[in-house]
Amino acid sequence: MGYYHYEVTDFLEDQYFKSWVLAPSQETCDFWDNFLLTHPEKAEAIAGARSVLLGIRSEMEADFPTDGQVAAMLDEIHSRKGSASRWPMRGLWLRLGASLSAAAVVLLVIGWARQPNRHDSHVSYEELVSAVEAPLVEQTNTTTSPILLTLPDSSTILLQPKSSVSYRKDFVKSALREVYLSGQAFFTVTKNRQRPFVVYSNELVTKVLGTSFMVKAFEDAKQVEVCVKTGKVSVFPRTDTEVCEGIASPELAGTIITPNQKVLFSREQTQIRKGLVDEPEILASAVLPAPLLKFQDMPVSELLSNIEETYGIDIVYDHRLFGECLLTASFTTESLYEKMDLICKGIEASFEVIDGKMIVSGRGCN
Repeated sequence: MGYYHYEVTDFLEDQYFKSWVLAPSQETCDFWDNFLLTHPEKAEAIAGARSVLLGIRSEMEADFPTDGQVAAMLDEIHSRKGSASRWPMRGLWLRLGASLSAAAVVLLVIGWARQPNRHDSHVSYEELVSAVEAPLVEQTNTTTSPILLTLPDSSTILLQPKSSVSYRKDFVKSALREVYLSGQAFFTVTKNRQRPFVVYSNELVTKVLGTSFMVKAFEDAKQVEVCVKTGKVSVFPRTDTEVCEGIASPELAGTIITPNQKVLFSREQTQIRKGLVDEPEILASAVLPAPLLKFQDMPVSELLSNIEETYGIDIVYDHRLFGECLLTASFTTESLYEKMDLICKGIEASFEVIDGKMIVSGRGCN
């Protein structure tokens, strides 16, 4: 795991990378300079992403578009779809490097479109289901305990009290496995790459191919929450027309979250914030190493690498400052956050969660 596997689009979505490009500090400069020295093969991807971000900021500072200009640009983009033009809106995130200057303009439009839409009201569960022309099956939990529902494709839904779900009667025949949710539910989805599983909850859309995750979306709540247990989940607002148009494809777009990650979607601001779940768990996998419980004079780099693999998260730190620090300790029943607190105390550092990653900072011991 980590930045070594990142491509241009991954860097563009990474908060720590964006903070280095747009508001650099000594810490971020040292980290990325060291990363480039260690992985020169990523220089092209980093340069491309950096160019796009700087181009977007330049455009915004110079002449931020009006609503009319944004609408005109979107019309132009849609009119060029399917042709070999310099506006590659469809599949933008897959072909971004083809034209950085064009991508900068397109990204600017998308970024503007994702800002709070003052003319767009909240969407209720009733409005979502009433817009479906096909007959629906509805299940509501009126009890005080969760109930387990089994869908026609063998996927299951653990539906919490005061929650409802609806799905088409022809669920097994439709191109998409679509479910509409009001309240809270935990989904365990049977994998089918050819028929994506989609959950509509208020203004947020969650798309998977086969995984397990929780969605919390009560009608009167100010935000929607999605947490991942296993697999990979894509989330995006329904106003993101580009992603919505490709919803039937097996590719996952939008904001991608993995085990132990979550997103909080602000319904007022139409913004998505990525973080970690409240109680991250060790991943159950036969191919992953066992979590370290006792260690003596172990380099911090090895210890943090073990935590990354066993919890499936990224830990960002300056290897020059902390990589060779040695620690001796033992873990018993500590949570991930308690482990990180103990490690950071041992190397005179601190950590915070940014964009679903743990960022370690401090003076270092070297």
